Amino acid sequence: MPENTNKTPGVRNSIDGKPWILAVDDDEITRKILQHGLSVKYHVELASSAHEAADKLNASAFDVIICDIVMPEISGKELFAECQEIIPDVPFIFLTGEPKFSDAINYIKDGAFYYLTKPVDFPLLLSVINKALEEKNEIFNSPESLINSDFNGYRIIKSLGTGNSGTVLLGERDGNSYAVKILRKDLDPENNEMRLKRFMQESEILKQINHPNIVKLFEFNHDDKSKAPYIIMEFVSGKPLSAYIKEKAELSFEQKLNIIKQIANALDYVHQCRILHRDIKPENILITENLTVKLTDFGICKVSDSGLTMTGDVMGSPAYMSPESFDSAKGMDPRSDIFSLGVICYELFTDVKPFQGDSFYQLLESVRDKKPEAPRKINPLIPSWLQDVMGKMLDKNPDKRFVAVSEVMKAISIYINEANSNAKAGSITTRILKSMFIMNNVWK
Repeated sequence: MPENTNKTPGVRNSIDGKPWILAVDDDEITRKILQHGLSVKYHVELASSAHEAADKLNASAFDVIICDIVMPEISGKELFAECQEIIPDVPFIFLTGEPKFSDAINYIKDGAFYYLTKPVDFPLLLSVINKALEEKNEIFNSPESLINSDFNGYRIIKSLGTGNSGTVLLGERDGNSYAVKILRKDLDPENNEMRLKRFMQESEILKQINHPNIVKLFEFNHDDKSKAPYIIMEFVSGKPLSAYIKEKAELSFEQKLNIIKQIANALDYVHQCRILHRDIKPENILITENLTVKLTDFGICKVSDSGLTMTGDVMGSPAYMSPESFDSAKGMDPRSDIFSLGVICYELFTDVKPFQGDSFYQLLESVRDKKPEAPRKINPLIPSWLQDVMGKMLDKNPDKRFVAVSEVMKAISIYINEANSNAKAGSITTRILKSMFIMNNVWK
């Protein structure tokens, strides 16, 4: 895998000024096609495996990486993850002969520059490479260039990561640490102007959010020199909930329940502010060492009064989206966020997602039409009342879900209060909860 050699990407002893492209594919014919099609405009080096690619990346710097997803031993996805850690500012373009729309969404959200299908469409590939190079040359898409420098009054310490919407840096001012998120600029001037206008209008409302379970947003602005919009946020030392789920962290039932309650508290607050988050997923929920929840990434949120959406072509992450959100973002309301909370609750207590599929369309069908396995069949330790709460959140029909997150909080509080009072397990709780709602048969 690539090593942290502190090389500067893109620096080569080239007299013609052509960018360097690394093309990685285990298929020899595809490699030859890529070399033939790209060598007219670029210097091209080929690798038949992730191991060979890593050796080349350790030896030399490249301007763009093009990589097949499915390869023996080490996949393109694994190589991409390593490159994100070591050389996050080098654009990474995926190629695949087995396209999955959900994969495309996830890879782009994780920071890949583009996702292309085989056979290679060279006019499109050349256009994508050209855009990647243009964007890479902009100072605000190269986090290394800002380290140890001043950015609008913040001393930049290091890069915290790069995603589809931009780069997050660790900054310091007056002895305090901040997360500095610099948003990507759209290469289309007209689109960029529209995004900037929406961003600034929404930011004035989002800046008013002040809640212990939500990452505090201190400043929204755009840099005078580049016109790139940026956000100054509270820096949270912790890891996302997705890491806890992936690592199967040893959390007690009470700890898991408290995490869900904190997420619900944060959602209830933003909904009272007439804001929909619309991308509730474990990756957007930070957990500190003392298990305090911090909800983040309002990148595609919607403020009800303004009618504007922050940004983003994809309104959420498919595995956590409500059935109605696949049809139109206009049909979404707080119950859509509640559905996403239900998916997280199900996954946290069972270690599996309620809705699955090998492709976007299979996942869409699962969310819309398939009944998930009852949580207690997967984990018998889950109490019946919690299974009922999950079912109420995960109803396909938004009219049958909880009307507000406060109802979810009320159900959880009733259980916690009963447990603390050492009442007979489940007796009072079950009766009260069943009086709160009529359950549909949402499970298999």
